[in-house]
Amino acid sequence: MDSLMIFLSSFALVFVGELGDKTQIASGTGALANRRRATIIFWSSIAALVTVAGSTVFLAGLIPEGFVPTISVIGGILLIIYAIYLFIDAHQEKDESEEESGTNWALFISHFTIVFIAELGDKTQIATLAISVENQTNLWLVFYASSSALIAVTAITVWGASKIPASKIPLIQKLGALSMASYGVYMVL
Repeated sequence: MDSLMIFLSSFALVFVGELGDKTQIASGTGALANRRRATIIFWSSIAALVTVAGSTVFLAGLIPEGFVPTISVIGGILLIIYAIYLFIDAHQEKDESEEESGTNWALFISHFTIVFIAELGDKTQIATLAISVENQTNLWLVFYASSSALIAVTAITVWGASKIPASKIPLIQKLGALSMASYGVYMVL
């Protein structure tokens, strides 16, 4: 397979697979809950997703296959906890100064952790792994294509969340939290 075809097929597969995924729901809902700090949500999501993509492409053989179900359960539990937090947060009246409380690094690290663990064992990670196995001589290209797709989808998600009218945020945040909790329950079971 030539380089352009490897890039385009990898990008398309990961881009389409990531649309509406649990990590995108987490990013969108996180951006709604932290509207004035959406760039932190964006960069923490990107850092987590690109780290998982890189680990998948370059270190896939190091994670024992039997450990994947445990990772899935942990990811599901974290999604449920984050969903509960976001659901409760949607009910609270906030002024702009409250949103800035807490450190930016704490937000970055907590959101990174949730997205990182939720992405482990995900369909786009499995797709990236399959493409990597087929293209051992082009691993950097697969990594670049997968990472570019993840960045593009996350940018669209966070940008879209920033365009939602303030009056609709509590409802959409609750719906996002319920979707995230549903994903979490699915991952645990």
